[in-house]
Amino acid sequence: MTQSFKGPRFSRRTLLKTTAAAAAIAPMSRLWIPGAHAADNPIRLGLVTPLSGAQEMIGSFVRHGAEIAVEKINADGGVNGRPLALEIRDSKANPAAATVAARELLGQGVNLQLGTISSAVALAMGPLMQAAGGTVLTCGAGTEKLNHENYSPNVFRVGDSPYSRQYGLIRLIAERYPNVTSWGGIIPDHEYGRTTWAIFVDAMLNIFPQVTGKQPEIQRPILVPYGAGDYKNFIAAAVRQPFEGLYTSAYGGDAVTLFQQAKPFGLFEKTKVVVDSANEFLVPLAMKDQTPDTWTGTHWYFNGNTDNPMSKHLYDAYVARTGNKYPMGWAAEAHAAVYAYKAALEKTGGETKADAIIAALKGLTFDSATGKRTLRAEDNQAIKNVEIMRISPKADNPDGFAVTDFVSVPGDSVVEPARPGQKLELKSL
Repeated sequence: MTQSFKGPRFSRRTLLKTTAAAAAIAPMSRLWIPGAHAADNPIRLGLVTPLSGAQEMIGSFVRHGAEIAVEKINADGGVNGRPLALEIRDSKANPAAATVAARELLGQGVNLQLGTISSAVALAMGPLMQAAGGTVLTCGAGTEKLNHENYSPNVFRVGDSPYSRQYGLIRLIAERYPNVTSWGGIIPDHEYGRTTWAIFVDAMLNIFPQVTGKQPEIQRPILVPYGAGDYKNFIAAAVRQPFEGLYTSAYGGDAVTLFQQAKPFGLFEKTKVVVDSANEFLVPLAMKDQTPDTWTGTHWYFNGNTDNPMSKHLYDAYVARTGNKYPMGWAAEAHAAVYAYKAALEKTGGETKADAIIAALKGLTFDSATGKRTLRAEDNQAIKNVEIMRISPKADNPDGFAVTDFVSVPGDSVVEPARPGQKLELKSL
């Protein structure tokens, strides 16, 4: 499937300014009830997500996706006749700040929460929600521990797991590039980075030989600090390694900085295949026709879901409110989380106590912008398709890049077996 677009041009500075302006317009703490009045006795949902700091740009997608979902649900009559309302707080992608915000909301009776994208924040939410009688639906947190050794019945992941994302990517790479057998990695040195690399290695050691009949050679990863402004020494080390395929899970503003600084070193010229775990359009919007040819995982690619009315509404509403023609998948994750709560509340008859909501969410199948998703009862992990885009530089395209391929991998073909409370066992080098 080949697609190209017309849309705005963004530099990293523009992206940061845009999201900063959005956050400045939106107070850090507010009650948001579209199409309703407070007297309508709204059901309040707490949205705790980054609205400042390095991950602010991702948090802005989460906020827009949740607001669009609430707006549409209320326009369609709400949940059992009651409107939804969002209580919005800034997590700063920091566990300490996020738990303070979540605890404040719990103290106000807002026990249904969503919006977590940071793995460290998501892991901090389990004990808090379990002790205080709340639930949280994560919107992109990538640690495998959520549905393994740190499983909490009060935390649900509505998107694909890190295991299914990496296994989907590596299966595709093995099928498309069987002769690229030497691989290296540039990995952020934190929970998400270490998780994705460990699963990447496991997937490479399992799938690549099955598909190609060849054993891959994998270099030791180059670990980079979170939030660093200068990656040049790490990039120089990567250039010296003898790999042909490069995997990276640096994300957000860090990924944009890293990719821009890598260009003058010729890192992408020496690399035959670049696999980016999750940055979607962040890098190409900043680098335009200088962006490397990259395969990237996404929570939702709008042109891959054109036959889905929920996807079309989300895309049209997002473009109408932001002017940005490249919404990213975190918007769909927050959108899905709100619709999961809607479906659960319809099952409970509007009851919001944690025990009732947890029982309603377990095994729940609900509609989303990427089609039906099911929250597996055993470990609260969504079964969802893995969406993957190839983004290529296109100097003759007004945006400087285009999506040149798209693959959707069925989620039940790549998700790991449910083992709540047990560590995910992975092969290592």
